[in-house]
Amino acid sequence: MNRAGGVFLLLLLATLAVQKTQDGLAPELLWMCHVTSAMLALGLVANVAPLIVTGFLCQAAIALPAYVLHVATSGHTSVASFMLHVCAPALGAMAWWGKRVPAAIPWVALATYQLLIAFSQAFTPESLNVNLAFRPWDPLVTFIPWGWPVRALNLALMLAQLVAARWLWNRYLAKTAS
Repeated sequence: MNRAGGVFLLLLLATLAVQKTQDGLAPELLWMCHVTSAMLALGLVANVAPLIVTGFLCQAAIALPAYVLHVATSGHTSVASFMLHVCAPALGAMAWWGKRVPAAIPWVALATYQLLIAFSQAFTPESLNVNLAFRPWDPLVTFIPWGWPVRALNLALMLAQLVAARWLWNRYLAKTAS
């Protein structure tokens, strides 16, 4: 089941890559949600637990809420993007069901995001603002001046989401440690 789910996610990612490339938006494939979907997919295909749990936690705590906000404010998405943002956390949850999320995983996820910010600054145009590498989220940019305090706040909020999601998962959905 896990392997088939991973292949399905890879097919969704390939479809999304074709769409974004045709639309001239290929750099958007560096968004954390797409990269962690790929991590999760590869983890499912190869049965690599650290990729599965990191991809799953990123999807559940960061990617899905960010996607919902994006669609709510922009009013647009694609079928492939919708499917990816719904299926990735669901497949990750099924694969990780009953297992505890290790304490280090929120930190690994945050480090992954920091690496993606660096890649986004180096390889994506500022106009796309991939991973909020260049300025705050567009609906807030007029209210929040950009700088290191805002970036630090963004990281603190992300860490809080990741830690809360880990806590909720371990408290209510994971088996107790024996």
